[in-house]
Amino acid sequence: MVDGHLACGAPLRGGAALQELTDQVNVILPTYAVLFLLAPLLWRLPDRALLGVGVVLALAGPAVIVAHETIWPSSQPVDPVTLGTPPWEAVYSLLLTGRYPLLSWTVPFVAGLCVARLDLTDTAVLRRLAAGGAAVAAVAVAIAQLAYLLIGPDADRGPWRLLTGAAHGQMPLWLASSIGGAVAVVAACSLVLRRFERSQVLGWLVACGRLSLTLYVLHFVVLAVIKPAQGFSFGQGVLISSALVVAVIVAAVLWARTGRPGPIEQLLRRSWLLPPTTRVRTPTQTHRTEERATQQ
Repeated sequence: MVDGHLACGAPLRGGAALQELTDQVNVILPTYAVLFLLAPLLWRLPDRALLGVGVVLALAGPAVIVAHETIWPSSQPVDPVTLGTPPWEAVYSLLLTGRYPLLSWTVPFVAGLCVARLDLTDTAVLRRLAAGGAAVAAVAVAIAQLAYLLIGPDADRGPWRLLTGAAHGQMPLWLASSIGGAVAVVAACSLVLRRFERSQVLGWLVACGRLSLTLYVLHFVVLAVIKPAQGFSFGQGVLISSALVVAVIVAAVLWARTGRPGPIEQLLRRSWLLPPTTRVRTPTQTHRTEERATQQ
């Protein structure tokens, strides 16, 4: 098992280093680092307690974010977390004011843990997840659109924001729509895989999934190099996104032939990155240590 310090420290430092390349694209890895550290604690919770944590955070987290923005509108750090960010500011940004604040982004992480506890080999369970996730997403989007119509321009200001569903807005309706949509997509893809498990195209997607961290870093580096300060036009975005999708699929399929984990995934498994007390000891090493202890 990977040590908790490594699971947190490597993505945190790596994400901060990546962010040094550009401020035009935001890195999510520092937020993931903290979530990786919390994962063992959350996983030990009973089902109802874990679900309760998710529900409470889905309601209270956005409320705290809105209250903070309302009371202290000019006190938020605007720069993403880099290697040079002071510790207090990094914590402040990761928890509350960054692009991926833990007060809201812990919710989809908890939702994923809840889904992982279900029997995903059961076709009936997958069908319920697909239908239920799609329904939750549709209802959340509909309520958000209705709120915009009823409230008007003030919907993006103050407490009214809690009724909006703008993408990455960190509000409850956005969380519900994005989580519902994600669950529906995962369940639907699992059902498709059951039906076409020998499909070559699905094999390509599986290869990409095994390289997810490496491909994330690769796509970030590419965007950091080519993205202009004013951003891409719609046509440029479509073209570049399509090219990136093709490129990463080809790279993943070629790498899969090696039979090894991705370069960065493999790096995280290196024993020399672990603290000495957490390195895996072989039976021979253990036996030699016991012999020396006996001789002494």
